[in-house]
Amino acid sequence: MASDGKMIEKQIHSPSKAGPRYRVTPRYGMWYRDGKWILEAALPGVNRENVNIKVKDDYFHMTAIREDVEYKLDLNFNFQIEKNKTKADYKEGLLKVEFIQHDPLTDAYMVPIE
Repeated sequence: MASDGKMIEKQIHSPSKAGPRYRVTPRYGMWYRDGKWILEAALPGVNRENVNIKVKDDYFHMTAIREDVEYKLDLNFNFQIEKNKTKADYKEGLLKVEFIQHDPLTDAYMVPIE
């Protein structure tokens, strides 16, 4: 997204390759509520089966294709997430993803005080 809040759109110039003509960064927002990070992204006109999400430790990757438009979002978090507890829902063009932040002290060693 551009600094003025407008969607960034790039035309892909590759006449020999079939696929989307435009790559777009979707409008999205992310906030922390009730112990979870929540990300919402607008993907108008995209069918559920055309949305792909991958998460890894501190990284989020999403692509979604609609006719000649490819929505793509890559986010590098400042924290580790519980990737196996990540949940996603998609309704009427709005993608909602919930992340739980990993507590780094979960497996910490308690140092005895002498």
